[in-house]
Amino acid sequence: RALPAPQASLDLGQTVRVQTWRDDGSARVEYRGTQWDAELADTAAARAETMVIVGTRGSTLLIAGPQA
Repeated sequence: RALPAPQASLDLGQTVRVQTWRDDGSARVEYRGTQWDAELADTAAARAETMVIVGTRGSTLLIAGPQA
């Protein structure tokens, strides 16, 4: 039997509001009514108050600027 194709995450493309930026580029963001750990997908990217989810690593959101 073939396995079904993995489905794209419904979180991809959603915006998050950054609560706190840390010196290492990680952040604490508000999304879906709670706070999540997040990391910049590209460590050279500019930090903003509103970012977009571009991936996940476990329960950590990978984020990028809205223009990415």
